Formats: sequence, structure tokens, C-alpha cells
Amino acid sequence: MTAPTAVLRTLPALDPAAWAPSVAAAWSATAAVTSVYAAPAATAPPAVAPGGPAEVFARAARHGDAHVVKLADAVLDAHAATGDDRVLAAAGYAGQLI
Repeated sequence: MTAPTAVLRTLPALDPAAWAPSVAAAWSATAAVTSVYAAPAATAPPAVAPGGPAEVFARAARHGDAHVVKLADAVLDAHAATGDDRVLAAAGYAGQLI
């Protein structure tokens, strides 16, 4: 999730001809990593304490790991775009795993 988010943020600085290939490369890399690390069977959703966007980012900042902070930042973008509160749990879950 962080690679596509990073690419999307850099698009304004890129030549428009590079936009589609850049996004495609980020999603391809993300799909490859997901396919390697995905659980072989469906799993229960993670148990994460609920919280709004500000709390989600505060928890990530308190955690301190750069990957947890980057994921929280990307999650907040996804939440802002969709309004789907389920995406907020991803940052907390990452904090549990790292």
C-alpha cells in the first residue's frame, strides 16, 4: 500500500507520460509482495482497538517504526478517499505485527 501511495504523491512532479507506467509498476510490486506473504487461507479480521484518523496516526507515531508510520499515512489517505473505517485497522494491525 505504501508504494502506490508514494507514486501517487510524486505524479505531479513526473512527466505525464510516466504516470501510467509508474502506477502500474507500484501496483505490480505490491501484488508480488502480497502474493508472497498472504495467508494461504482466509483469516479473521485483526483485533485492533477502534479509533478515528487522528488516533490511528498518534498510535503509529507512538509506535515509532518508520514502516508503521508510512502505512498509517497511506491508510489515512485511503480513509479520506473512501470513508471506509475498516481501512483504519490496517495501521494498528501493522503495529501489532512489527
